[in-house]
Amino acid sequence: MQDITREVVRRQLPARPADTNKGSFGSVLVVAGSMAYRGAALLCTEGALRGGAGLVYLASVEPVIQLALTRTPECCVCGCRTDNSGGIRPQDTEALRAWFAGKNTVLVAGPGLGEGAGVICNTLLGKKQPWAAAVLDADALNALASGALRAPLPAHTVLTPHPGEAARLLHTTVGEVQADREAAVRRLADEYQCVAVLKGSGTLVTAPGEPIWHNTTGGAGLARGGSGDVLAGLLAGLLAAGWQQGRTALEAATTAVWLHGAAGDRCAKRCSKTAMLPQDMFVDLGTLLAELEA
Repeated sequence: MQDITREVVRRQLPARPADTNKGSFGSVLVVAGSMAYRGAALLCTEGALRGGAGLVYLASVEPVIQLALTRTPECCVCGCRTDNSGGIRPQDTEALRAWFAGKNTVLVAGPGLGEGAGVICNTLLGKKQPWAAAVLDADALNALASGALRAPLPAHTVLTPHPGEAARLLHTTVGEVQADREAAVRRLADEYQCVAVLKGSGTLVTAPGEPIWHNTTGGAGLARGGSGDVLAGLLAGLLAAGWQQGRTALEAATTAVWLHGAAGDRCAKRCSKTAMLPQDMFVDLGTLLAELEA
C-alpha cells in the first residue's frame, strides 16, 4: 500500500498551459438531483467546475436547474421533466445520451437522483456508451448494488462508495468492510472492473492489477451530508481536465481524494470541524490548488 502525497498530487494535476482554451479541458455531464435532494446536484456541479473541466453540464429537474444557475452560472444546463416521484423523467435521459455521443464527455451520475437512479443510469449507459469515463456515486451505487443498474459500465469507471454503500455492493456488512478495508477495496475493483474509492477515515483507492493507494488527508469535519457530492464532482472535473493529457482514472481518483481531504483539513481549521459545511471547502480548495500550481 502506498500513501498519496502532496508531491504525487502535484505531478498528477492536469497542466494548464497558456495557449489553451475550454476545449482543452474536456467536459462533464452531471446527472443528479431531484425534488427531494436538490443540494447534492449543486455541490457536485460546483465540484466539477472547481476541478478544472472546460465545460460542465447539469441535467436535472427544473427546480434544481434554477438553484444551480443562481449558485454557479458557469454551468450549462439540460432541463429534464419531473416524474411522479420528483426525480428526472427517465425518457429524457435517452436524449441526453444521444446528444453527448461523440463529445468525449465524463459522466457523473447518482447524487440525489432518488429511487429512479437505476432506470436513469441504464438509459444513460446503454449498449453503445458515448462516455469517455464515468463516476458513479450515491444512488447510482445503490442501483448497481441492488441489480437495478444492469447496463455495462464504461471502460474508465470510478465507483465512490462509503462503507455502507461498499457493503451493499459486496453483499456483506459494514463491519466486515471496515475490518479489512484493503480487501474490500480490492474486491470492489476486481468484481466491478473499475477504479474503486472506498471512502472513510484513510480513504483507499485502487484499480484492477494496481497498488492500493492510501489517503492521509481529511478528518471528522467531512463527516456530513454533501461531502461526497463535492468529491464526486471534483473527481469528474479532474478526470475531464486531464483526459487529453493522458491522465488516467486512477490518477484522477487519487488526486481528487487527496485534494478533497486537504481542503477539508484547512476548512476545519478555519471554520471548525463542527461548523464547517461542504460548500465552505471550495475556498480552501482554491488556495490549495494555487499553491500546487505555483
